[in-house]
Amino acid sequence: MINDFLKKYQEELISDKIQLKEDMDLLETKINEENKFLALLEESNESYFKEFTPRDINAKNNEKAAEIKVILENLNKEMNIKNQQMKFYDGRLVEINALLTNTAVINRPGVDNNIVNNDSLDNSNDYLKNALSDINNYIVLDPYRAKIELEKIISEL
Repeated sequence: MINDFLKKYQEELISDKIQLKEDMDLLETKINEENKFLALLEESNESYFKEFTPRDINAKNNEKAAEIKVILENLNKEMNIKNQQMKFYDGRLVEINALLTNTAVINRPGVDNNIVNNDSLDNSNDYLKNALSDINNYIVLDPYRAKIELEKIISEL
């Protein structure tokens, strides 16, 4: 029952993490676009005859550059918040993985290594098949957990 709850909570965290990653990618794209636009505006402000004119040549560009700097500051703050959220999700997922592996070890029926017969060999093959199919399901959503599970199987062999 607790394992089921933890697995559901883990799935929710993974889906939230995937959504957050997509949001972060979109935000990163926005930041890159704004940086390029700001660089373009600043480049256009560098006029060769700027020192010889008595007035400001690109007043509109300067205003737009100031606006973009404010926008970039806000986007960077938002990115920092999303990075903190990502660290939270990563920490929770590590905790849940640890809890699931500990409870799975306690709840898993043990295989007696002293008695080797066809039944125990069949059981271990079935266990290995089930464990590998679980890892196959984890690979896309949580490669870190898949690696942990695979290392656990290797250590048991």
